[in-house]
Amino acid sequence: MLTSQATLSTEYADKVLYKLSKHFARKIPVDFNTEYANIKFPYGECCIQRTDTVLAMICTAADYDLLAKIEWVVN
Repeated sequence: MLTSQATLSTEYADKVLYKLSKHFARKIPVDFNTEYANIKFPYGECCIQRTDTVLAMICTAADYDLLAKIEWVVN
């Protein structure tokens, strides 16, 4: 499994997490609450952890091409 990590600093981390979760949940399974989201793509998954002002994202996939696809979608 390959992993990619990124962080996003925003004073609205709670709202961004909620909107991202609801957006992806329209088409794919997403488990989320006010602190985290686990987005399950057909080709891997991305876990987003929230603190007060930071979203930490860790995405995983079986190979580089699939990981790049997740990164492109989340970006």
